[in-house]
Amino acid sequence: MDEKKVQITVAKSAGFCPGVKSAIDKVLELSKQRTKKIYTLGPLIHNRQVIETLKEKNIDSIDSPDEIKDKDCIVVIRAHGIPPVEEARLRSIGCEVVDATCPLVKRAQEKIRIYALQGYDTIIVGDKKHAEITGLLGYTEGRGRVISGPEEVHTLPHFEKLNVVAQTTQEPDVFAKAAELLKEKADTLVVSNTICHPTTHRQKETVEQSSTSDLVIVVGGKNSANTTRLFQIAERLAKKAVHIEKADDLSKKMFNGVQKVFITAGASTPSWMIENIAEAVHLILEKPKNPFVSALSFIWRLAITGSLFTAISSVALTYVCMRLEGVPISYKVMAMAGLFVFSLHTLNRALEKGTSSADKVRQFLFADHRNFSHAVAYVSGIAALVLSFTINWKVFLAAAFFWGIGISYPHKTQYVLANLGKFFPTSKDLFTTFGWAYMCAYVPALQGAGIGISKHSIYAVFFAFLLVFMRSVLCGVVQVHSDLIVGRENFYKAVGHIPTFITLFFFYAMLSATLFTLYLMDWNTTLVLSLLGGLVYYLVLLSAFAKRRIPERTTADTLIDIQFIVLAALTYLA
Repeated sequence: MDEKKVQITVAKSAGFCPGVKSAIDKVLELSKQRTKKIYTLGPLIHNRQVIETLKEKNIDSIDSPDEIKDKDCIVVIRAHGIPPVEEARLRSIGCEVVDATCPLVKRAQEKIRIYALQGYDTIIVGDKKHAEITGLLGYTEGRGRVISGPEEVHTLPHFEKLNVVAQTTQEPDVFAKAAELLKEKADTLVVSNTICHPTTHRQKETVEQSSTSDLVIVVGGKNSANTTRLFQIAERLAKKAVHIEKADDLSKKMFNGVQKVFITAGASTPSWMIENIAEAVHLILEKPKNPFVSALSFIWRLAITGSLFTAISSVALTYVCMRLEGVPISYKVMAMAGLFVFSLHTLNRALEKGTSSADKVRQFLFADHRNFSHAVAYVSGIAALVLSFTINWKVFLAAAFFWGIGISYPHKTQYVLANLGKFFPTSKDLFTTFGWAYMCAYVPALQGAGIGISKHSIYAVFFAFLLVFMRSVLCGVVQVHSDLIVGRENFYKAVGHIPTFITLFFFYAMLSATLFTLYLMDWNTTLVLSLLGGLVYYLVLLSAFAKRRIPERTTADTLIDIQFIVLAALTYLA
């Protein structure tokens, strides 16, 4: 099979829907800010891999309040919602209840409640066994019935007043046909179209692509209703369709005679998992690579995933700052910055789940050799601290402070910081920025300081702070885009897309203004002009990310961190 002849398309609508994102965000913030045991009443979402990740964060799923032993706990109502009677029971036993019901499911519940209180019977078009339906029926005042589609309308009696609603993930055509037939079954009929817009868009795209595809791969939990509906649509329209949960479910024989592949996913499937499937398809279809090319590809992924490339980038930034400050080049300080960044980023990445193309490398680094990778990270951090101590004890104390905060973030020891995050939600990006700016810019300035730090050094530190903050935020954008489980310590997660990029473009303007100020001060004008030219790269990158044109994570991380190496190369040439 020749991969060039096979067209592979990934659904633009794939990835977590807003309701799922909101539910995960709520439980994640709770786990960081509270010490109480956290339960979800039923699986938070229908995705086994995500549920396993939540379990690792000590967030467990229960089927009934009877399973709760310690009443001093938090119970989260999942995205599908629950009947009001069950919610009242939860509150009566003394649990703290947090409602993570999808807002669109809430809307459906409210539509049912309003008309039920006016004496209307309710017909719900959906899956009788689905958790969302169980919750919706609880709002019908005991006058609710469920049908799977128009073919069951004839089994219903005649109603005086009837309200028909849809399960939020129902197919629009199925609901429309059922509603049309129900006109003959009621004196008064209210049609409440409660299908969510993301589901409609996802299904529409699946219809359009499936009709012209040889193979449709639907990714998601086998117990996910919206994923199952996508598969049913694809199976009906495409030449061949498969429903899988992970890349291991793929086989080479699936692609026999296939020229066009479409990959889509349910609302509870994270983007990183979809990227992983897409790459697995490419690997199945592509010709065997030259061993040399394969080795280079693995080394690249190893450098990115293992934080080596990020460490090299920090060394490059340190070199840029030294030149910008006009201080002697210190290889000791450059090594200290690189070791410091390598240590923290390795420890933080080790606990991440799912990174598409980097999965195999991550398995090699953080699963098969987990203890070794942790040991290397801690040794690197300690080596950085030892080097900082050889400068002076004040540098050592500050370095130890930033390193201590950095290694605490992936663990429960971040509880105090997370509570601070209630008032200062972008804390991780800011602490990361302060740590980098201190090691890469401020320490070099101290090395070269005589009586005091020069104005040029102050500008250089400010330049490094802005540049690193932009880097940290862009990395956060990539994490959220890949549906990695991150909280509001991430700037992008905390403030949203538009405010984030308004901030980034403002910081870009400040970066340029800082360099222009140095130019007006006649400070190494060739160097300053070279750096101004180098910043054009970041402007292009910012513009692409602002338009949500974000590649898979390994490539995105490379594009973000290579900025420092570009600036270092221009600095050297200048």
